[in-house]
Amino acid sequence: MKLKKKWNFNCNESILSAKLSKLRNLHTKNLFLSTKSGNILVIDLNGKLLNREKITENSPIWNLEICDLNDDGIEELLLGGMDGLLRVYQISSPTTLEPLWAHQFASSVSGFRIGTLNNEKYLEILAYSLDKSLRILNSNNGSLIWGQIFEDGIEDAKIWINQKDIDQKEVLACGNDGTIRIFNAVNGSLLWFKRFSDKVRFIDYLNSDKGTLIICGGDDKLLHFIDKRSQEEIKTIEFDDYVWKCLSFPNSIQDSFLVSSYSFEYLDHSNPIQKINFSSKLLCIQKDLKTIWELKNKNTEVIYRFQIATQRFIAIGTTKGELLILDEKNGTIIVSMNRDSVVNAIEYESITRNLIICYEDGLIDSYHIVDIRNI
Repeated sequence: MKLKKKWNFNCNESILSAKLSKLRNLHTKNLFLSTKSGNILVIDLNGKLLNREKITENSPIWNLEICDLNDDGIEELLLGGMDGLLRVYQISSPTTLEPLWAHQFASSVSGFRIGTLNNEKYLEILAYSLDKSLRILNSNNGSLIWGQIFEDGIEDAKIWINQKDIDQKEVLACGNDGTIRIFNAVNGSLLWFKRFSDKVRFIDYLNSDKGTLIICGGDDKLLHFIDKRSQEEIKTIEFDDYVWKCLSFPNSIQDSFLVSSYSFEYLDHSNPIQKINFSSKLLCIQKDLKTIWELKNKNTEVIYRFQIATQRFIAIGTTKGELLILDEKNGTIIVSMNRDSVVNAIEYESITRNLIICYEDGLIDSYHIVDIRNI
């Protein structure tokens, strides 16, 4: 694989998240960025700044998503930040964001998911916060449909869909109180829960050879596999560091996943970050629960899957500023590049084969993938 540098842009502030717009007119695709100081930036695929809009006063915007919530051909921008506001804007143009509604949490918005939970035509928003609450919101006006309270802040939540009956859905959630909890997606009733010894950082599910499994991990340094039907733990995998991120795929099948561990060793300023030999790693696990490959000694900040023709790749951004592109089948490193800044976001535009890397120091690099014949 060969990468050809297209452009770079320095926004002079830390970039926290990035999403490409999905406008039906492909010629108007743009990159939306959120920053640590509370700005939204819009950049076209030639690296030109189209808009910079102040959203908060020096308060980070952690989460950014773009979605056509009401299927009218006009996209909405969803933002979740440290100030506890979940904001929704209509993207009238790259330079015009029209506020639609906002929903207030008592603390930072940990994240949100978008999906149909009540089996209607419209989408709902599953949002969760460090204020201990999980809420299902009406996407038209932000009103509360139902909510649940944990004992501590909520770290992650997912929507489970029964592959044999897509109208049957549940909400999976986990928190700093060490619990995972499963709710009826329609009315929010608690179906079951399980408690662990420490914080749970992520939750997801896997359609395995053994049936549907709940997978989760956190500060106990264990990856847990739990039978969804019996609620019994059937397997664990031990790590040297916190079990941190998970990406299940393909979206419609959920029969494989990537899981990474994370070390905070770099916070000890006695050692330069580039000289740290991290013990953290990334694993690729399939539906038979076997690890088919692992990437060792990498502290992963971003995991991003993309495809060119029939070939599938994984882009990894690390704490050391590395960009690694791996062959999804075997984990072979195809591309390795490095900058002296943490990688915070990766995006890929398939039509133009444009790979975009966003860094903690505010720099954005854009590359054109010109050759994959040697893979």
